[in-house]
Amino acid sequence: MRKVSELVWLYVKRRPFLKEIIRDGAVNFSALARKISIDAFGNKKNQNAVKMALIRMNSRLAKVEDSLEDKINYLLKKSSMVIKNKVVVVIGKKEIDGLKPLSYARSGRHVTYILEQKDFENIPKKLIWKSEENLNLITIESPETLEEVPGVISHILSALASEGINVVELISCYTDTILVVKQADTARAYQILSELTA
Repeated sequence: MRKVSELVWLYVKRRPFLKEIIRDGAVNFSALARKISIDAFGNKKNQNAVKMALIRMNSRLAKVEDSLEDKINYLLKKSSMVIKNKVVVVIGKKEIDGLKPLSYARSGRHVTYILEQKDFENIPKKLIWKSEENLNLITIESPETLEEVPGVISHILSALASEGINVVELISCYTDTILVVKQADTARAYQILSELTA
């Protein structure tokens, strides 16, 4: 049988928001230990062992996460941003010939194109499975070390999500992170990302 500390780590690992509040010490360890004991073990018998595991995790996470966060912040400060407006996301069930997309991605079932509005208007509607207009594209251009630092995209998405901004499409291409957001969210998204890259 696994140790209590291993089970607690698995429980927390599957819930990134918990990891963050444990790292920051912004949690009542006794109350959280009680909840984890009931959820993971079905009773409160392991509550004290769970609490001790959480306290040890707090100091471990603080060291590791601070170091990682420093690397992410340093990388983002070396990044720059480009915004393109009047963008449309088009999803087709197969490739559409003759398009010159700003970017695209293919999965097993669909092809997603990010296009300029003017190019979208020329596509026969029968080739489009789904589309969304009134979008803007934000490209974050990062140094090559982006590939060596885990969690950069997660950090960006978390910062946007915490402000209620939904990313309609996300494509990562080598050192470019391409985010598509609604026009109404662009100014706020740009402000948040500017703070990350300033």
